Order: sequence, then C-alpha cells, then structure tokens
Amino acid sequence: MSDPYNAIETSNEIQFSVVKLGQQTPVGPYMQQDILLMLQNGALERHDLVYYDGMADWAAIEDVFDIHEEINHFIDDNQDQTAVAQAFREISPVLAADESIYYIAVQKRSGLLSRTKICIVLTNSRLLILRIKKSGSELEGHQWASVGNISMKDEGNDMGTFSGTFQQDKQFSIPHVPLVQVHRLFQLSQEMGAV
Repeated sequence: MSDPYNAIETSNEIQFSVVKLGQQTPVGPYMQQDILLMLQNGALERHDLVYYDGMADWAAIEDVFDIHEEINHFIDDNQDQTAVAQAFREISPVLAADESIYYIAVQKRSGLLSRTKICIVLTNSRLLILRIKKSGSELEGHQWASVGNISMKDEGNDMGTFSGTFQQDKQFSIPHVPLVQVHRLFQLSQEMGAV
C-alpha cells in the first residue's frame, strides 16, 4: 500500500496525490490523464491541490498543469485549439467555485471581412457566449434556468446554427458552427435542462 503523501513514479510517468480544498486527507495516486478527466467531470476543481515526488510543496492543479494540457479534452470535435485556449483563459477566472467547463464550441469565420469569432461555452451552471474581436472580447452568461427554446439547424457543408432564447424573450442565433459541435451543444443543453 502506497503512502498517499508520496506520488510514485513508475515507468517514467509521474503519479499525483490530490487533496480537495476543505479536506485534509490526500487521495491517489493518480496519473495526469486521471486528473484531467476528474476536472472535466467535476470530481476535482482547478483550485484543488496536487503533489508529486520532487515538488517542494502542494500546489493548485491549475498551477501544475499547462493550460494546453487541460484543454485537450475540449478539442475532440476539431475545434480551433487557439480559440479554445483563449476562451478557457478568459472564462476560467470568472467561474464560480463549484462551476466547471463541460464543452467549448467555436464558430468558423463567416467570411474574410468577419472580425468576430464566437465561442459557446457550456458549464454545469451556465451557457456562456464569448465574442472574440481584434479589439478585445465580450462575455455574456446565462444560468441554465433562463435558457430555453434550444434548436439546431443544418446549414449544409457540415455547418450548423445553434439557437435559443434567454429569459424567454431575448433570442440568440450563432451560425457557421461545425455541425458536429452544434449536435454536441444541443445534446448537452438538453442534459442541462434547457428546453
């Protein structure tokens, strides 16, 4: 039985011990992919602490893992990795303590003159729309209880539109999203309770 305070390195892969904030008993050991999966499914938060043999002290998960490693599980549907990384960096600081990102979809540019790219971010408690512009970005967020009338439309050429309403009166429609991402947005929105 291994000592949970010491992560063990076997076959050149580091194993980590974890302590959730507010708790004192370490658990593990875990491999890096285990920790990233637990971050994705909400079992761990980015502020929880990790330790591996050789570290000076325990540190927050977000300080130990490179952001690009953390976002790898958000690019399963061929999302633009640069846009996903930017969305992740901009949204992470405004997440509530118990809020986790579930999915990030990225709009394809609609033409050469388009200066805005939209990222649709689904968390366990909100739908967030991040508009990335050359001059900066704008973020709007809506609790799942206020999101309704979710729909998707196939535009052809493997592109689609993701639409819905906020507060039953403000409509949103985001065209030119890869169809596979629109399907995933629709499915996850239904699971989150949007109707």
